[in-house]
Order: sequence, then C-alpha cells, then structure tokens
Amino acid sequence: MDAIKQIINELPEKVTIDIPKHLIHRKAEIIILTEEEENSNKKTLSDFFGAIPDFPERSPQGDYENREHL
Repeated sequence: MDAIKQIINELPEKVTIDIPKHLIHRKAEIIILTEEEENSNKKTLSDFFGAIPDFPERSPQGDYENREHL
C-alpha cells in the first residue's frame, strides 16, 4: 500500500492533490482528518500502559502434569 501524507495548516474551500505517476489509474481512497487541538483530552499509548486496574484474580489452575523425558 502506498500512502501520501500532506498537512495543510489552514484548509481552503478547494484543495488540489498532485498524484504521483505510479498511482495514476489505480483505485484509491482519500480521507480528510482534522488535527485536534493540543489541549484536548486525546489519549496516548502511555495512558494505557500497565496492568488493568480491576483485573479479576485468577482461580487455581490445578497441578502440573508430570511428563516423561524424551
């Protein structure tokens, strides 16, 4: 998959996108995403790092099986 990322600081009413020659006549999807403000409540990976706080205790799983060595 090829990707083109272009950041526009102030989005005008109309935008023209230059398509590289190797992508012409291929099926494509164009997605427009707006950037959130810096002071938003946007979560990052570090917000989810660590153990689940309310993770239930695991019940006993029984004894280990004794196997013969090969």
